[in-house]
Amino acid sequence: MLKILKQKVNLSWFVNPFYLYCIAFTLAILVYLLGWSDLYPKLSLKLILFLVISFIPALLIGFYCQRKDIFFLENAEIPSFPNKALFLIIIILGAIDFLFGGKIPLFNRGLNYQEFGVDVIDPIFNTLCIFFSVFFFHTYLQKKERKLLFFIIIILSFQLLLYRRSTIVWIIISSTFLYLLYKKKMHLNKIILSAIFILMSAYIFGLFGNKRSNLDKSYAVNNLSASSEFKNSEINHNYYMTYLYISSPLANLQLNIDSKERLFEKGDFKSFIFYSLMPMSITFLLKDNLNLLPPNCKLISPDLIVGTIFMTAFSSLGWTGMIIMALYMFVFIGACLLLVRKWNSFMLTTLSILSTTISLLIFSNFLDRLDVIMMLFIYPILFHLIVILLHKKIYLFK
Repeated sequence: MLKILKQKVNLSWFVNPFYLYCIAFTLAILVYLLGWSDLYPKLSLKLILFLVISFIPALLIGFYCQRKDIFFLENAEIPSFPNKALFLIIIILGAIDFLFGGKIPLFNRGLNYQEFGVDVIDPIFNTLCIFFSVFFFHTYLQKKERKLLFFIIIILSFQLLLYRRSTIVWIIISSTFLYLLYKKKMHLNKIILSAIFILMSAYIFGLFGNKRSNLDKSYAVNNLSASSEFKNSEINHNYYMTYLYISSPLANLQLNIDSKERLFEKGDFKSFIFYSLMPMSITFLLKDNLNLLPPNCKLISPDLIVGTIFMTAFSSLGWTGMIIMALYMFVFIGACLLLVRKWNSFMLTTLSILSTTISLLIFSNFLDRLDVIMMLFIYPILFHLIVILLHKKIYLFK
């Protein structure tokens, strides 16, 4: 038995954005089929077929990338970087956020955490937290500098005070992906421990969401329509919330398909461009001048507001919009992979964050978020150039 637990399993193949798209949506479907909520419409054969058909090119492209070493991981080396200085910059930006925010969201339940933060500074602070937490973790794995773990803990503490569960999730998932890429093989006992940790995290995730939204057990189970099957199972209600977070976006998508399927021929291409492809911060600035109206999406509950990468696309252009979004996602992944092959100082960091981005498309369309675009297309180039300049400066002084 001990020999079996000490066997090593290669899981690095798992960190493939194309595979992760398939894995994430398959997971959402399987969780959906647990049938824990009476809010959910029945999954239609058309939606399942659309997803399965979109999996085929994703799997083929992912397999091609794996075989041809498109990820170029064998030559991935950690660059020398002024980590202390960068960490200090992050702390200063965070301090400014707290100073002008006035109150700390964790200790003020009435404060809207979504409105907390200083314009411009807050998104830079948040994206630097994610990007460099993953980079610090990569550096720690290679150089074993414990201070880098301390940096990560401080950054996570900042995010906890801000009640930003999403940022913490991004950091943890991206760091996990990076670990799999770096180590390549893991002992079976570590995989089992990781599975237990995932179950614990599911509970904590639901608990954290309930506390943040001031939801008690009665509201979560009754107002959010837990099924009699769940109520009789004696499973903790925090797991029910995690169930809702994972599967409700698919339920919202299905609800819109059920209610609008006959209307998709009256699609609004302008709405699709600005609310599915264009970065939302740019759309927000232009909406008044261009008379833009967001797609009218139906929701199974006002407390559950996301609908996967596809919901707004379907509300704008129907099945055509969903097909275009799937193609756009493939192009988005390909463009990022090509970029990090050339500007490769932060290749593992970027690939890990890209993998997390694709995994989270079961919740919402993260491809139109400026902060995600910054981490995947701007930071890798910017900090790669800084690395080159620093090395040239060192070389000149020698």
